[in-house]
Order: sequence, then C-alpha cells, then structure tokens
Amino acid sequence: MSDQNGQNEKYVILLALGKPDEALMFEEHLQKEFGDRLEIFRAPSGFDAMSLAMNKPKLVLLDQRLPDVMGLDMIEPIREQIGPDNHLIFVGGSGKAGIRPGLRDEALKRGATALFDRPVKIDLFIDTLNKLLYPHPPEHPHLNGLELIDLIQAYHHKRVDRTIRVFAPDGQGGSIYMLAGEVTHIECGAQQGFPAMLELMNWREGNIGIWDACLSPERTNKSPTQNLILDAAREMDEGRRDKAEQGDNTSSLFFSDADAEEIRMSALDEEID
Repeated sequence: MSDQNGQNEKYVILLALGKPDEALMFEEHLQKEFGDRLEIFRAPSGFDAMSLAMNKPKLVLLDQRLPDVMGLDMIEPIREQIGPDNHLIFVGGSGKAGIRPGLRDEALKRGATALFDRPVKIDLFIDTLNKLLYPHPPEHPHLNGLELIDLIQAYHHKRVDRTIRVFAPDGQGGSIYMLAGEVTHIECGAQQGFPAMLELMNWREGNIGIWDACLSPERTNKSPTQNLILDAAREMDEGRRDKAEQGDNTSSLFFSDADAEEIRMSALDEEID
C-alpha cells in the first residue's frame, strides 16, 4: 500500500546522456538513494531516447548535446511521448559557463521541468528528484483569478517550496523560485534577481505554470520576500509617475496604480503583524 506521497511507488527513469561515464555515475547515485523504487534505463542517443520514451518514464534526464541530435530539439518530441504529468530535466553547459540564458528560456518554453548546469551537484539533483517524484499535495490547487503577486504572497505565507513560471505571448519566459516561502532566485532572459522581478511584474499578460518544488539551486535574491515585493511596488509606482510627467499615458504595465498601492499595503501589513 502506497503512503501519502507515493514513496512506495516504482518509477521509470530515463537517462538520455551522451557521455556513458556520466550516465553510469547518475545511475549509481540514483540506485544508492532510491534503491528498487526506480527502474533506470540509459539512452546514449536521440534515437534511443525516443524509443524508450514510449514507455512513458516518470522523469527524463536529457543532455543538451547527444551524438546524433541536439537535446533542445528533443524536448518537444519526448514531452509529447511522456505526457504533461511526467518530468524532463535538461542538463547542459560546462564549467562556469552553464546553459546560456537564451537556451534556458527556450528549453523551459518547449517543456523542460527543470534545468541543471554542469557539473551537476548530485545532492541538489537528488533533492529535486525527490520533490518531483514524491511531491506534497499542492497548497493551492485552484488558481483561478490569482495574479503573479498573489501567488508569491500566498506561498510566502504558507512557507512552501514553489517554482512559478511565466510565459509571455511573444515567447519570453521567466521563473521565480521559492524555498520555504522565501524567493531565492528570479530569472527572466539574461536578467536575474531584482531586475528580473521587475521585468516579470511589468508584463501585461502571460500564462503562469506552478511546480510544488524549488527547481533551482541558484540564490540571486538576498532580500526577505516582503521587502522584495515592497521594493518592486515602489519601483513600479515611480515608473508610472515618470511616464505621467512625460505625458505618456500608454503604460504597458500589468499592474494598475491601485494594484501597486494594494501590494505596498499588504507587504507593510505583514511586516507589522
């Protein structure tokens, strides 16, 4: 009988990695951590990955570069095979370079659940895998009518791990990562930290995706979450005033002046409490 989080379920994992020694290293660590709870398959090429993806593995670890194809071009075909309820982790880069920002955005847009730069920190990878395979029930299963800032404040109040992804109609994407209710990392294109937060809050429209795990080990935000929200609201308000003084009444911002005031008051109320 399975426990609440499915800890006794057996899952299929597909390692689509171009380097055999790296695939073996991952397999050994996974076997050590999860034992017979995982059935692990290795796919050294894109052709093999597509064949094995027909088995609908719970998670695919996909290399940025395989011997016969670029990993980016494999994300959508594999995602179509495994379905929306399973996971795909994209691993790439080398040394300090990491996966370049444009490629990160495109990988997420095409359906990657999470990204890891090489060299992969195994402890963080195992932690992410645990959160994806055995998630806790979501705190907010119904998100109708909630805006981006509502989500951040709600998850901060609940002290939960979350990844919030925002996709704009023009193809841009951004992510906000929260650990125990605190925003730890924000990225939007080449921007990270507070500038990325401002960029996302200024978008007029877009789609929001939620994962109940913090899917990035990066730490680009040092500010308490309520301070981050308050500072962003102030910046947005000042930007509107500057535009008004310049006679520009065609703001592209997603939040109105009333929204910015509500954000400020909400943040101040929680700090007082």
